[in-house]
Amino acid sequence: MNDEETRREKLFIHKLYAHTNTYTQMSFPEAIKAIPADLALHPNSKFKRSAQIAKLFIDEARGIVSMIPYGVRAKLVHKLTPKATEMISRDRGERRMQFKETRVSVKKDFKYGEDERQKFDVYLPPARSIRRGEKDDYDDDDEYEEREEEAENVRVPMAVFVHGGVWASGERWQFAPLAHRLAEEGIVTAVISYSLYPEKSAKAQAEEVLKALKCAIMNAKLFGADASRTHLVGHSAGSHLCAMALLLDEEETQKKESEKLKSFVGMCGVYNIETHYEYEDKRGVAMLSTMGRAMGGREKFKEMSPFHILEDRSSSSSSSSNSKSRSSDSGGEDNDDDDVTKSSFPKTYLFTSDTDIVVPKRESEDLHKTLLKIGVDSELSVYDHGTHGDFALGFKKRPKPLRAFHRDLIELLHS
Repeated sequence: MNDEETRREKLFIHKLYAHTNTYTQMSFPEAIKAIPADLALHPNSKFKRSAQIAKLFIDEARGIVSMIPYGVRAKLVHKLTPKATEMISRDRGERRMQFKETRVSVKKDFKYGEDERQKFDVYLPPARSIRRGEKDDYDDDDEYEEREEEAENVRVPMAVFVHGGVWASGERWQFAPLAHRLAEEGIVTAVISYSLYPEKSAKAQAEEVLKALKCAIMNAKLFGADASRTHLVGHSAGSHLCAMALLLDEEETQKKESEKLKSFVGMCGVYNIETHYEYEDKRGVAMLSTMGRAMGGREKFKEMSPFHILEDRSSSSSSSSNSKSRSSDSGGEDNDDDDVTKSSFPKTYLFTSDTDIVVPKRESEDLHKTLLKIGVDSELSVYDHGTHGDFALGFKKRPKPLRAFHRDLIELLHS
């Protein structure tokens, strides 16, 4: 890191502590457990460190209080959204969930496994968002009937959303506004929950995400969605779990289901555990954060980092290319088996912000460069506005205008 980069990072850290309303989004129970170990690392400055920890907890509490109005709204959206019902399609005789005429509906607690948290909620779009209007909007009754039948049998895109929460917190209802707005825009949206740390490690969580993704794809028809238009969407720690799930899928199943995946969308994700731990250490939250423990300790950081896994693949690809070149020059046969440049990553979109001081944009920038190196079609969008939480928790109700990153998300989910 050169002097200019060092200066910018110091300014960034200063900005973090200058804004008392910027909280770390830690897990309170796990952070409290970690306080003794944290203080043990500062034997000569325990009082100073205690004051820093107190400030962090105060900032966290302020952040939580500031989110109470949103929490109330999310709880109400989750509770009051009508329950989805099943129907039999007229032409195929298939079971599927019925799109209500003018309202979003939800199928709650759809199980993808036996554990208590292995469930997802599926938000279904209203029929009018697919048919594009009411009967009065059509001059020709035959055209309306045609659109109505199309709305019954159409297969819409599906987003499978994986929440963040430092691998130790997060509930499905908290993301009801996101799912509800995407459904209003004609996108079936499944919000999954997974076992949390300390019950499960991050690797086990990624396995659950992969299981949920496959379950959603297998049941796409039931939800009225097109399995081949499925998008895996993650936020923060959820983006990390999505990336790890895709890598696990390549290792274990060679993409039987996820090859149908249209895209992976990572919003403000953590992809290099090593560098992010260093960043959290500079912020004074490394010991209080659950990240290091959820990964299984520092010795596991590289193997739990999508960035490093893909970087290793990139290096192997270069070695393999050189080997093939020498083999070809000497008249040997090329071996195309298990080409290491092939990846389970679909088209990838990475969203981040200049103003995110919880997970800096370099996490997304570095992964983007690595994906391009191994031949994955990747696009990086860096916005000049939006806090870390805004990307997942900042969805506004209709008819309020959407922020740029939410408009872009909806557009790519429809593409």
